[in-house]
Amino acid sequence: MGRIVGLFVLVALALVIAAIADCLGGENEPRRLTRRLWAAIILLLPIVGPIAWFTSGRPRSAERRPRPRPKLAPDDDPEFLRDLERRLREDEDGK
Repeated sequence: MGRIVGLFVLVALALVIAAIADCLGGENEPRRLTRRLWAAIILLLPIVGPIAWFTSGRPRSAERRPRPRPKLAPDDDPEFLRDLERRLREDEDGK
């Protein structure tokens, strides 16, 4: 019985630490409440607080925000390849 309680305490402690680190370490503002209020909720309600943070307090995920298009390497960029092909044809026609 003691091992189960010890395991439960360790899991609760890990959940609190993860939630506090996530709450205080992000760049974006949390939803609904301020960071300080979320930190207080997480610390005062060891199981419910972290679960509430992860379900309704975290900022919106980065996947929902538009991401900038990565720059393509020249050999992967269709526009560059079309331009290169056009220039090669012009050089052959000019000879």
